[in-house]
Amino acid sequence: MTMREVYTNPPIVLMVIEIRHVPCAPLNTRQITQMTAAVRSELPIPDEISEVSVTIQSGPGGQPIQSQVVTKHPRWVSRNKRTALTIRQDCVLLETTEYERYERVRGLLALALRARMSVEKPAGVARIGLRYIDEIRVPSKDDEMEPDWGQWVDSSLLGPRAIKDAGLTELRNEGLTLFAGVDGKRLALRYGAQDDYAVQSTPQLRRPLPPPGPLFKFDVDSFWQQESEVPEFDYDFILRCADQLHEPVDAVFENLITDRLRNEVLRRA
Repeated sequence: MTMREVYTNPPIVLMVIEIRHVPCAPLNTRQITQMTAAVRSELPIPDEISEVSVTIQSGPGGQPIQSQVVTKHPRWVSRNKRTALTIRQDCVLLETTEYERYERVRGLLALALRARMSVEKPAGVARIGLRYIDEIRVPSKDDEMEPDWGQWVDSSLLGPRAIKDAGLTELRNEGLTLFAGVDGKRLALRYGAQDDYAVQSTPQLRRPLPPPGPLFKFDVDSFWQQESEVPEFDYDFILRCADQLHEPVDAVFENLITDRLRNEVLRRA
């Protein structure tokens, strides 16, 4: 893995690793107890999260009937509730709002995979994805309504600033670019200027919130997806693929920011 600069004031507010796999039966009480013991060193608080699915069916006289099904998924969190592991029937989901560097999250992924395989090994892998969300916030003058983002990020991300002769000005800018890598790997970059927050703090996954205000969002999803043959759910394969998916993320970020952002924001104590 290429070693890159670790910024003093990094913009990453959420990092997610999702390993989708062939569906398994829900974990039973004994398996949850085993998982709890296996991840206790890093994620000592057992918890659960509820997922509600809604279906609408045609009833008597063609009247729609709505029904809800609540599914509970076991979850383990850190003591500060900023890192969480969730086991669903079709995926292993690791989330953190306390990202320092990739190697730490990779260690948590390795721990989660060993724990998952110790209770039941899924039949195969369907998708591996690494997602990074950055909130870029910059100093602004009191009389400045919106930062001049061209000073901080690459101008190719800014799009048209105004539509001439139509009396229109930009309120929001969002874009999506999809990149292709080798061996079926892809990277989706969503970006744009907005206000408030790209990621909220919740009781399930907390994050320190700065004062609300203008930000520029980078939302990077670097992923591999099974296309024909379903690979075995293999510890080494998953970690190796995660490393490969992480590799271009820093390069994409560095190519889209300016030296001013590095020096005046990211490197500031």
